Amino acid sequence: MKQGEIWIADLNPVKGSEQAGRRPVVILSGNLMNQYLPVVITAPLTSKIKNYQGNPILNPTSKNGLKVQSELMVFHVRSMAKDRLIEKLGVVENTELNRALETLQDLTTL
Repeated sequence: MKQGEIWIADLNPVKGSEQAGRRPVVILSGNLMNQYLPVVITAPLTSKIKNYQGNPILNPTSKNGLKVQSELMVFHVRSMAKDRLIEKLGVVENTELNRALETLQDLTTL
């Protein structure tokens, strides 16, 4: 499991307005963490495009394995156990990953 990979994950159970069900997520955590810890930091994808500022929009490609245009919801970032990850779909482009990481940094900076 590496940074930038897209996986189908089982996000249930959830509470409140968290994203639920089986859906694609992008691994945002760095590869050192991914190698040694039993969890990864991810952000879910949705096909309901809202164009929130800073969220990358991913178009389907053979490289990412997506079937529909999807928005990477950086503000829904969450740590999850690796056993929630079911199947690898593909990888995001470096520009998409960098935009997501920059948005995440903006969300955590005063």
